[in-house]
Amino acid sequence: MFVLLALTLACTPAPAGKVVVLGLDGLEYTMLDRLIGAGELPNFARLMEEGVRGEMEVTTPIMSPILWTTIASGYPADVHGIGGWTTGHGHSFSGADVRVNRIWDVASGAGAHVVVSGWLMTWPATPLNGFMLSERFVWSYPMNKDPAEKSVGLESAVDRVATTSPDALAARAEALRPDDAWIATSPLAYQVRQYGAPFHPLIRDETHVRVFESLWPEADARFGAVYLNGADQVSHMYWSYSDRGVQEMIRKDPAAHAAAAQAGSKPGRRLAPYADGIDMDELVEAGRYVPDYYRYLDTVVGRVRALVGADTTLVVLSDHGFRVSSAQPLTNGSHNDTAVFLAAGRAVKPGRIKLHVFDVAPTLYALLGLPAAADMPGKVLTDAFDVTPVPTVPSHRLPRVAVEAGASGGGLADDQLRDQLEALGYIDAEGLPDASIGQSRKLR
Repeated sequence: MFVLLALTLACTPAPAGKVVVLGLDGLEYTMLDRLIGAGELPNFARLMEEGVRGEMEVTTPIMSPILWTTIASGYPADVHGIGGWTTGHGHSFSGADVRVNRIWDVASGAGAHVVVSGWLMTWPATPLNGFMLSERFVWSYPMNKDPAEKSVGLESAVDRVATTSPDALAARAEALRPDDAWIATSPLAYQVRQYGAPFHPLIRDETHVRVFESLWPEADARFGAVYLNGADQVSHMYWSYSDRGVQEMIRKDPAAHAAAAQAGSKPGRRLAPYADGIDMDELVEAGRYVPDYYRYLDTVVGRVRALVGADTTLVVLSDHGFRVSSAQPLTNGSHNDTAVFLAAGRAVKPGRIKLHVFDVAPTLYALLGLPAAADMPGKVLTDAFDVTPVPTVPSHRLPRVAVEAGASGGGLADDQLRDQLEALGYIDAEGLPDASIGQSRKLR
């Protein structure tokens, strides 16, 4: 996908500030507030104290590929082209299906250096004025997939074609992957031992962070984007155990929990946690999973903020929040329709705001001194940032020839992705979206 737009280049103003976006899938305010209130998460707390906090409304269906592509582009799904995880017709969406320029495309086309690490829908990685590590570089199986059905092959070089740009980045990224010694000393080691790699998301998330940390100082970049999905995975399986109301329900009737866990089991998935029964010590450990992952993410926020410095605008946001599942309250977490939006650094006006997911991209363009598009539905958040939007261009949609030139997914990697989505419950055995899980509806 080639993204040099003459119209954008012609309208580009003088360089503005640097912007880094840290995307944390499934991050939820109630958990942040609970842990901060207990004197934990110092980096999140500092971000909230010194910057802007926003409650971000998101579109439905609440599906990560749709929302992260909207965040990066400013367009809804019917325009940007990513309709979910899969079309339901034997094809999994990938970056080749994106029909619009995303922020890094426009910035790169305007001559700015960019660093993109792990963002959804960036495979196959496209040439940029900078670096791109796609989300498929480190393959990750869902935590609830049956380990006996783990497919082989994705670790080989042939199955990782086009996962980085430039190609030489692959060797460097591989060298940065956490090793067993690092995992053993991590506070999340007990989770990785329980599930093993590549079923637990820590190795994937940490690799995305390390690659960004390695590239940012030398890239002279104006825009950076990092995506981590671990909080989402852990929350799907363990959110209920961290909820005090559910904990009390399990204490009163552990047999009901075991029955619910057994009932939720499906072919191809490992049994739900503690499906053979849970004692009170195990309940305490289960309640640690989500908070401990948030503690890890707090260290990531601190690392990234220290790296990019106060002259860079750092935006930390999620695509949705989490809550106890209404259908399976004893065993599952479900998506919540209010997402996290935090920002600090250059041009930020501290305070609280409400915003829509469509407002993110126009605001990022303004912070970068680049033109948003007139056909984007969102607005620049001038109440949260001391910034003056530059004149818009008509559109950041790709010309039809560029869309048609993109190669869709396929092969072993596509088969594996569908396998993963089925295990998570986003699609059924025929590849059709599961409306109850994969297409979460707005709460009323």
